[in-house]
Formats: sequence, structure tokens, C-alpha cells
Amino acid sequence: MRRGSFVLIPMLCLILALAVVGQILKQSQVEAKQLKQQQYLLQASSLGDAAAQRAVRRMIQDTDYDGETWKVEIESMGKVNPGEVVIKVEKNRQMEDSHIITTESSYPADDIYRVRVIRKWPFTVKSQNSEK
Repeated sequence: MRRGSFVLIPMLCLILALAVVGQILKQSQVEAKQLKQQQYLLQASSLGDAAAQRAVRRMIQDTDYDGETWKVEIESMGKVNPGEVVIKVEKNRQMEDSHIITTESSYPADDIYRVRVIRKWPFTVKSQNSEK
């Protein structure tokens, strides 16, 4: 009987240790997924900011600019994943010479785990009459 208890106690300790290690591995996997999602969110937000700046530059050059789908290639993104932003420009009906730029950025563009960030940016076009 004593011999059996010497084998049983280490085996129970081993099972308990394996359960703890398994739980730690599971938790680290969840944290890694959350970290990747936060990285995707930050990248999608940055793409939205860049797209709004792109839209402003395009509107200054072309007053008829109403938006585009901007595909950001892998080379531009540090050879990780491509991004995509849909830019829409609409006239603000409440204010003259004012527009609303809507950016819908997705990162990574073709991944099932992509993050999509939608933002609206007000933009006022200064008329040339107001400068005189």
C-alpha cells in the first residue's frame, strides 16, 4: 500500500503542474490575439488619418474630387499586410464651402480578422473671395 502512495502523489503533482502550464499557455495565446487586434486597430486608425490628409490634398488640387478607394500596397506597409481605405467626400448641407470627408479604413485588407475604422472629418474649403 505504501509503494502505491509513493507513485500516486508525484503523479497527482504532475497532473496539477500540467494543468497550470496548460492554462498559462491558453492565457498567453489569448493575450497574443488581443495584442494583434490592437496592432490592427492602430494601423487602421493611422490609415484613416493618412486618407483624410490625402483627401484634403486632392480636394485642393481638384474641386470635383468626391473620393476613391485607396489600396495601400504591402511595400508601403513595411511588407506586412496590405491596407485599404474607402474615401468619400460630401458637401456639408449645413455650412457653405464645407465638406465632410468619411474614411473607412480596413487593416489587413483581405484578412478575416481585419479591423475596420470609420471616421468623419469636417473640412472647410476657403473660397478665393474671402482672401481679398
